[in-house]
Amino acid sequence: MLIPMSIKRQCLLLLLLLSCTEAFARPHPLFARGGDVKSSRRNVLQAPKTSSSSSSSSGGSLDESHSNNNDVNENEPQQQKDDSLLASSSSDAAPLPNKKKPTNYAKLPRIIQNDSQQQPQLPTIVEFVAETKLPTDLGQFQLRAYRVPDDGSVASRKLLPALGGDPCVIYATNHPPFRQSSLPVRIHDQCLTSEVFRSQRCDCKEQLQMALKHIQKHGGCIIYLQQEGRGIGLANKIAAYALQDLGLDTVDANLHLGFPEDMREYNVVPSILADLQISSIQLMTNNPRKVKLLHDLGVRVDGTLPMVVPSTNQYNVKYMETKQRRMNHDNLASVLLRSDANVVAESVASNDGAGANTAAMSMMNVIPVNGGMVPRRVVDAQADAVPTSVNGSAAADTESVQVSVLVDNAAPASANDIAAIAEGVQAAQDGYCFGKQSVLDAIDAIGRGNMVVVVDDMNRENEGDFIMAADQCSDLDMARIVRYSSGVVCVAMEEERMRQLELPPMVINNQDPKGTAFSVTVDAHKKHGISTGISAFDRAKTIRLLADASTDASDFSRPGHIFPLRAKAGGVLERDGHTEAAVDLSKLAGRAPVGVLCEIVSEEHPTEMMRLPELKRFCIRHGLVMTSIVDIAQYRRETER
Repeated sequence: MLIPMSIKRQCLLLLLLLSCTEAFARPHPLFARGGDVKSSRRNVLQAPKTSSSSSSSSGGSLDESHSNNNDVNENEPQQQKDDSLLASSSSDAAPLPNKKKPTNYAKLPRIIQNDSQQQPQLPTIVEFVAETKLPTDLGQFQLRAYRVPDDGSVASRKLLPALGGDPCVIYATNHPPFRQSSLPVRIHDQCLTSEVFRSQRCDCKEQLQMALKHIQKHGGCIIYLQQEGRGIGLANKIAAYALQDLGLDTVDANLHLGFPEDMREYNVVPSILADLQISSIQLMTNNPRKVKLLHDLGVRVDGTLPMVVPSTNQYNVKYMETKQRRMNHDNLASVLLRSDANVVAESVASNDGAGANTAAMSMMNVIPVNGGMVPRRVVDAQADAVPTSVNGSAAADTESVQVSVLVDNAAPASANDIAAIAEGVQAAQDGYCFGKQSVLDAIDAIGRGNMVVVVDDMNRENEGDFIMAADQCSDLDMARIVRYSSGVVCVAMEEERMRQLELPPMVINNQDPKGTAFSVTVDAHKKHGISTGISAFDRAKTIRLLADASTDASDFSRPGHIFPLRAKAGGVLERDGHTEAAVDLSKLAGRAPVGVLCEIVSEEHPTEMMRLPELKRFCIRHGLVMTSIVDIAQYRRETER
């Protein structure tokens, strides 16, 4: 039977179309090395876990170790297999956060999560992209770039951000890392705020510098992953920082935002090590979680190399303490002990002397800034004076760098010393408790708009108060004060300012045991945009208006939530109270003669006020300068002669 010509043409066209489809379905030669990208990833994801000994014995690449895996159902369509595998891998990864930006981080509900709720990580193949020279101020390095392939599936697009984006490897030109075992390796996660913006809130920049110096001298490499903020991303990291400004630690901030304490993943590390033919590593880390995750991924970790910075600073000491206490970074115990015995030196260092300051801190046994409420030790100037000040200048005035706390390497404390530490402070023979430097530190901090802690004599109230300049009090400052204090926020000012604002005494017959001169309470008038007057925003607004010389009585309503206090004209030289200390410090710092003050409540004994040595630990943890009313009085006597 004859077939019409039109049907023949249709059949030929159909055959041609099928042949073209088959040709396009073949993998491109560029990706054919060791199998196409999809099949390589399939083999890795489906490969059974092997012990560290068996994985290290191969010494070859990861592709070779899994190239004989033939357990895949060849009758299943290729695309269906790949998508199902990637979908499974995506579900195993840490859950992605909700992208909706919260309007008020402090009011978000806490969603408690931990590593036990996260599924095991699976290895992921990466592609080598290029390598180039990397000249730096630390020497000549090589920068080797990789890429996590995107096969276009929905699961892949969800998986890519969690895998570190475009990972890279850094190694010293004179110490190539290829085909080695037990190699020092630092797996470093991006910290834009520290490494680029030079933030002092963490130790990431310093750890990266330490790793670069180590591999330049001894060999090894750094695997750099783009996992900002322990995997939560830059914007969420900034939100977490905002919560830390309110008093939360780095773990609670993540949990409050709905994230686990650590979302980082290291799926790409086995593939990178395989490409470099590194059979085992010495991991440069303080983080036990990282060791466990790498072991679970089949990476042989022969041991760890600690990455402990020489010292903390006033901005990262709480972060470091949290890592040691809540994230099991036990290597940090030594640096935190050093910080606990001393005080953070950055508060007295000049901004342009960071390098010299760091070097000085690493060499000194003690840091010459007051660190706790203990009597000042009488020392021999020749034996105990520090020959170099923290900014690297020549021998400083002995008095300004004198040790004002009992330090670890000092002679054993006597029974009287121990009793004094437990009870409170008293002036030494020279008139100081903490030393002249403590007052200079406090003046500098007040001038920069920071709060300090001021304590009175053990025979008086024996309490510590937050004090700061009223004209610098922000909403966050007020929130911090309320969080850790009695909540009775006072504002000290001079008699003349009280008259201008028409603030009479609260009572005619003042029966306060210490003679504290309370006036009637106030709030800013509603014309200034406040609501009830009790919020941190409202109270900070009221306080700043009290310090503003252009305001008058009509700018305030009575009664309110802020307690104005009338200071004596002679300051702490006339009355040794926190009221006078707040005004004196504000004036000495060049601010308006109006100061905020509020008593600090014990965290360890919430029904009591904070005493020694808890106040010392509190100041170190929060990076606060501490001085005493006795020190301020002695400083004024010396400088106003």
